[in-house]
Amino acid sequence: MSVAVTGSARANPLLRLFATFFYTGHAPFAPATVATAAFLIPYWLVPGGEWLVHWSALLVTTVLAIPASTAMERTYGKDPHCVVIDEVVGIQIALTGAEPTLTGVVAAFLLFRVFDVLKPFPIHRLQSLPGGWGIVFDDALAGLYTRIVLVVISMFAPQVGTFGW
Repeated sequence: MSVAVTGSARANPLLRLFATFFYTGHAPFAPATVATAAFLIPYWLVPGGEWLVHWSALLVTTVLAIPASTAMERTYGKDPHCVVIDEVVGIQIALTGAEPTLTGVVAAFLLFRVFDVLKPFPIHRLQSLPGGWGIVFDDALAGLYTRIVLVVISMFAPQVGTFGW
């Protein structure tokens, strides 16, 4: 991955494909929302009970998202809108290992987008971290906030599914 970080993001199509989550980051309207929704398609293909697959995917996505986001930032400027892999990390944190119903997935999507947009304390502060760290970790914390709310909701509303740790 060090080659991708030191090379130009424009010259590395695989890096752009990943950082823009299959080019959903180039959507003309609300690319972060489009990417979050697009992630739900592969998420449904692997049942929530497949925890090893989901946790492994989250780990790999997060580890690769930081240097990929850093490289994209070097090419396109501070926290470029086309970089949406951070949204994928955030929604993965909210859903990984959970066994949600359709209601639960919709709740996760909506809650995550609200936390990502409003950036309650200290999410906004994380954006000041350098490079990909700031790009990824504010969305990771928004995903964690989403997960916490969903765990509480699922204790009282089983129709959202099972959201545990």
